[in-house]
Amino acid sequence: MFLNWLEKLAERISLIGAYVSAFLLVYMVCHILVEIFFRTVLDSSTYSLDEFVGYAVGAMTFLSLGHSFQRKSLIRVNILTNSIKGLTSKIVEVLCICFTFFIMSFFARYVWRSLSRNFERGTVSPTLTETPIWMVETVFFIGLSIFLFQMTVTAIVTIFKKPNTN
Repeated sequence: MFLNWLEKLAERISLIGAYVSAFLLVYMVCHILVEIFFRTVLDSSTYSLDEFVGYAVGAMTFLSLGHSFQRKSLIRVNILTNSIKGLTSKIVEVLCICFTFFIMSFFARYVWRSLSRNFERGTVSPTLTETPIWMVETVFFIGLSIFLFQMTVTAIVTIFKKPNTN
């Protein structure tokens, strides 16, 4: 019962990240269309297209990681895992998740440290818009946190859930 609730919670949180990613894709298309209109019709520019679309691409990538992992859509090398079954397969799966978790935790720690430092210093982008860098890094950190939570739940479920006997 608790495992089902935990799985549903992780699925919903990951889905929220995926929805935000989809919204960011729509935003990018709209911003590009506005930029095209400004440049062709008004002979002007928003002067922020490259910067904001770049931030949106990064945010989309990190925010969609949890959902992609949950849906098993991430690229995997299945040479080893396809040839083993049963308990050994579970062990290998959990070890792969743990290894990935520790690598991504290290990366998330680095992003957190950078985010904190940029927030304390009030660092802004060196562009016309002067976007606070900590805002961008916060979205990246949220995406990484969703991914780490999804990996944790998947490992727990893999370890404790009994296989279906149909």
